[in-house]
Parts: sequence; structure tokens; C-alpha cells
Amino acid sequence: MPRPTFMLCTKQRARPRGNGDGTAEIGLSEGIAAGSDPVCRQHCDVAAQALTAVLVIPGAGWPLRAYSGPLSAPAKLSFSFEVKESDLLGRIGTLKVSGKTLETPYMFPVVHPVSQIVPTAEMRAMGFEGLMTNSYIAYSRRKDEALSGGIHKLIDFDGVVMTDSGGYQVLVYGDLEIGYREVASFQADIGSDLAVTLDRPTGYPQTKRKARETVEYSLKNAVATMDEFGDRRTTWVGPIQGGVYGDLVRKSTKSLVESRFDFLALGSPVQVMEDYMFSDLVRMILSARLAMPYSVPLHLFGAGHPLTMPMAVALGCDTFDSASYVIFARAGRYMTRGGVMKLQSMKYLPCSCPVCSRTSVKGLLELDPGERTKGLAVHNLHVLRGELESCKEAIAEGRLWDLVEERATAHPRLREAFTELSKRSKELTAGTPALKERGLFVRSQEDLARPEVVAAASRLAGAYHRSSERALLLTGRKPGRSTEGRRGFDAYRVHPVLGPYPSELEFMYPFSQTETDASKVQVDLEGAKRRLKALGYTRVVAEGGAGRRPRRVRSRRSRRGASPSPRSSSARSR
Repeated sequence: MPRPTFMLCTKQRARPRGNGDGTAEIGLSEGIAAGSDPVCRQHCDVAAQALTAVLVIPGAGWPLRAYSGPLSAPAKLSFSFEVKESDLLGRIGTLKVSGKTLETPYMFPVVHPVSQIVPTAEMRAMGFEGLMTNSYIAYSRRKDEALSGGIHKLIDFDGVVMTDSGGYQVLVYGDLEIGYREVASFQADIGSDLAVTLDRPTGYPQTKRKARETVEYSLKNAVATMDEFGDRRTTWVGPIQGGVYGDLVRKSTKSLVESRFDFLALGSPVQVMEDYMFSDLVRMILSARLAMPYSVPLHLFGAGHPLTMPMAVALGCDTFDSASYVIFARAGRYMTRGGVMKLQSMKYLPCSCPVCSRTSVKGLLELDPGERTKGLAVHNLHVLRGELESCKEAIAEGRLWDLVEERATAHPRLREAFTELSKRSKELTAGTPALKERGLFVRSQEDLARPEVVAAASRLAGAYHRSSERALLLTGRKPGRSTEGRRGFDAYRVHPVLGPYPSELEFMYPFSQTETDASKVQVDLEGAKRRLKALGYTRVVAEGGAGRRPRRVRSRRSRRGASPSPRSSSARSR
């Protein structure tokens, strides 16, 4: 058996993977801290029978260290992310952390470490398998209890627990008298599954100089945390800052990737969303997503509004967190998939969740404030979870673009954001399947830039091969029309968006699988002829009834005589 080969380094955890031929490999951007044989034995992910030796590969850019000898059976990785299906930049994935699994897209409801409006047991029963809480509040108010029993016991939840560093409190209240070392040590000691390093949110509005300072401060803490605490079982989440400044967001993202974070989170979207700056949100997310490897999951802080979730998913956000479900509930606000409404101004409850199906608007208003808040919070959680399930189904069916467009009709600013997204559609083609089982809808000007159309146009550019001087445009509606009798012609059909394409491609997606509104997207026959002549054809002939007006159907009033009854003999004989 060949000697297996993998790498160890003093700054990264060794995570080699077996190749099945006695060798193993490791990616240089994974994990943290190695340097001793027990650490190596603990974190190797190679079949035990294949482990006989280690060979260090030089040139990685930091000190490497060799180990040679047999290794014990490997332990499972503390973190992994696997993409199962994708559409646009959205994906359905499996996130595994500390032996627990979450399916993405996923939202972490934020719970208070001291008082909880909705018990965590009820959240688990609703299908939430991961929660987020604030480590700074736990540190300030229940430090000893958290250290003795762990964060899972503190909030009475055995699923995935993600802890924030207190960065949002910095944004609201100013600097905290605590450093990155205390925050990181506390999060690791209380057993956080996912822990955010101490950051300083950029916020909005903010000058670029101040924004740059938040990026530098957050990156400094992130790198120091990874160097000092990266060998803990906790998976560290690197916070991306920079706000609406795309260059700063890209710099922050790339620096965190170079620091070998497995999980990144985009900060400062809350105030942008509160001001309905959804187009800026599109640019912020894309700046981060396109600057990081596809394999790294992206978290979006504070994104708990049902209107923005489909768009954020389409732009590549895998997880979210939010306390909006309870914040809105305290204010008497009722979430729907089309927006948020004030309970006092409502007459009906347009929902069938366990709360709404058992009561009415009047019934909720008659409850004492605490019970009403809880009831609204539970309802809001059902809406948020349902919206993410809709995103998953849309990804699975290949219609995420359609879902985003449908939600964009709820608000003019959201429509502007959808237009901004359509301008960046070329950057969404990588995750969009080349073949789909559903037809392609072209319903608006933005739909002309759908990633499926952009990708098909790119492929079509290399599909024109002229074998004759004459071209035949088949414009009939029936596919597969024979060209016999017109030999010596290259046959083409006309797509309402893509223009002329070789008739051999008519059954390839999306050439004959496009549904359009004929009143808005007309087949440009003359444009198709000009395009074919530009390819070198000397004669272009259209055949198949192009331009014919459909037969007019007269109304009953304009017909001669009465319409026969469905039961009459004349009607049955037809």
C-alpha cells in the first residue's frame, strides 16, 4: 500500500481526506492549529487502515511540521457544509457542526439568555433546530451559571447554538469594556457550536473613514481569535464589515478567507433594511458572496423580514438570525409573507398556524399583553419558517427567480432591488442549473436578463454553423415541423428573447420551453432575418404562418341564432 500523504501546519487543524488509494489530501483553507501527534490523531478524517505515515508538503506559506507513524481511528470533523441543490446563488445545503445537522437556508431565532418569550422547547417542536443568543449578555448577567453548565443548559436547548459577540450592543450603546480574548474564551468555555468573533458593526449612515476603522478593528480581533482559540471545538464565524462600501466589504471578506474561517457572516444590514435600502442590500451581499469561495456558507445578520428572505437566499445567503419575531410581537405587529401589519388595524387573520387557527383578531387583542406578545411571536416564527421552506421548494423546482419576482411586487423599493439584481444576473448563472423541469417564464423587462436566458445566449453564440447560402425561418407553433421539400436551407426557429436558433435545438432547454406574454414580448421576425443575413446568408425565407392574426372568436351577441344547449342533440353531435 502506498504511503498516505497529507499536510499539517502549526496554524491550522489537519483535516486530510482519504483518496481511496492510500493517499490523502487537505485544503489549506480549512480548520485551525496542529503541531502535535495527539492533535493530529484527533482531527484526521482519513480511514484508519490507510494511515501509516505523514509527509509534509512545503510551500504553504507558514511553518509546517511532519509526523510519521501509525494513527488511531479518526474523529469526526466539528464543521462541514455540503451543497445538495442550487438555483441562482441560492442553495439547499447540509450544515454539520459539533455532530448536529441543519438544512439551509436556515434562520436562527434569537433568544435572550435570561428571559425568553417563547420557550426554546416550543421552538424545537416547531422545527427550529438551531438558535442564536448573545454571549455578552450571558457574560454580563449569568456568567457563572453559563460557565458551570454550558450555554445549551443555560437556554435549555440541545440543538445548534450560535452566539454573537456583543457587536450589536457596541453599535447601539458604544464600546464595551471587554476585549476579544475575554469574549472568545467565554464562548469557547460555554460550548458554543458557532461563535462570532468580537466585531464592531459598520452601521449606517457612516463615513468611509469610520467604516474602514470598523473593518480593521473587526479583522484584527478575528485573526487574533483564530490564532489563539482556533484549536477549540467551537467553529468560529468571521464577521464581514464595510457597510454600503463594496470595496471594504470585499477586503473584509477576502481577509477572513485568508485567515481560514470556515463560516462568514455579513454585518450591518439591519439599518439598511430599516431604511428600505434594498438595492444597497443587494450590492452588499453580492460584494461579500462573490469574494468568498462557493464552498463557504454565508450568514446574514439580523435579516428577519419575510419580504427580503427570498432575495437574500437568491444572492447566496445560507443562514440568517433575527429577533424580529418578538420585537414585532411586542409592538403588536403581525407578519405576513407580503409584509407586516398592525394587529389593531386588522379584521381577519390570514394564516392557518396553530395560533391563528384557534383565535381571531378580537381574541388576540383581548389577551393580556404578555400572552398576546407570545401568541404573535409564535405566529411570526411560523411565517418566517414557512418563507424559508418556500425558498427551499423554489430552489428544488428551479423557480427561485420567480419567487423573488413575486415577492418584489409587495413594495416599490423591493422592486427596485429586483431590478438591481437583474442587472447582476450574469453573476448568478454559476449556481443556476443548465436544465430545468419547469418552463421559463418571461413576464417583465427584468426577466429578459434571467440567468437561464443569459447562459443560453452564451451557448447559442457558438451554435451557429452555416452550411448553406439560404436560411429557413420556421415560425409555426408546432415544434418538430418537417423541412422536407426545402432542401438546401439551414432551418432556424425564433425564440422571443434569444432570436433565431438552429431548429435542432428546439427541444433543448430553454428554447421551446419559454412562456411569454405576447403583448409585451413580440417575436421580432425582421430582426431575426437581419441577424441571419449578418451570419452570411444571402436569402432568408420565413415559413409557417408568421404574422397571421388568430381567428377572431365572436361573442354570443354577434352570432346568428341562439347557442345550442349542452343537452340538445345538436350539441351532443358535435
